[in-house]
Amino acid sequence: MEPSALPIPPAAAVEKEILSDKEKDQLIEEVNLFAHWLKEKKIVKTSKSHKHTIEFPFGDNSWFMRVNKNGDVAFNINILNRCSIEYYKLVVLHEYFHLVVQGVPNKEDAVTIKDDFGDVLMRLLDIEADYFAALYFKEKLGYSLVRFLSLYYEGNAVFASPRLRPTKLERFIGTMLSIINMYINSEDTSNFKECDLYLPTIQAIYTENSLHVMVIKKEHIYVTEISARYEDFANIKQCYVNVDTLTRKGYIEGIIDFTFKALGKKIPDSVKADLLLI
Repeated sequence: MEPSALPIPPAAAVEKEILSDKEKDQLIEEVNLFAHWLKEKKIVKTSKSHKHTIEFPFGDNSWFMRVNKNGDVAFNINILNRCSIEYYKLVVLHEYFHLVVQGVPNKEDAVTIKDDFGDVLMRLLDIEADYFAALYFKEKLGYSLVRFLSLYYEGNAVFASPRLRPTKLERFIGTMLSIINMYINSEDTSNFKECDLYLPTIQAIYTENSLHVMVIKKEHIYVTEISARYEDFANIKQCYVNVDTLTRKGYIEGIIDFTFKALGKKIPDSVKADLLLI
């Protein structure tokens, strides 16, 4: 998740205590639980959380997580002026996955990866971090699909950008396909071993009415096509760029309609029922 292009809040907002000591302790505990869960999933070898200090300073909007040479971790609380504590928790766990699993703790590390391997790999690392944060929210925090997508509705507003970049849209679609495929393929994820990550390119949508997708599975990688009419693509694009003009329900319905159709799945009655409650 990248920092927003929105301006830094005024000085009065900067000085305001926007994260209490109790909330900081709860977030650190959640990081500990997430680290233990990653050990249970055999994603990492140790269940210990970071052995050094975790802090929550207020910084400018150019970074979210920083790790210094001593291994101390800082999570920027800047975005808490514009989001709930639950969404902030999601971002913290996404970034922590970058640190303890992928070895990409700082923005400079992401730049190095892009220089060495190109932007495609960094997009895939982001989709993987999105996926496992979502799986944790489903498995350990009991989030339904509709409730989880409500967080993304909030997040799109927080990380709004003045212009649409194709690679960002591809990452968004890939994340939605990966997360929703996980939700619909297994009601009980306590022993969920599969990890299907979808990395699409939107280039073919304009000429072929399809998305070319690389699917990264636990056992292998393959390339396929997903049927998607241009009208479907236009709708999912609106969910990404026009969140300020969409209702929460309209945003979630747009994502669900596109992804279930793309994956060739029927929308479960439980999801339809949850949508009616929004």
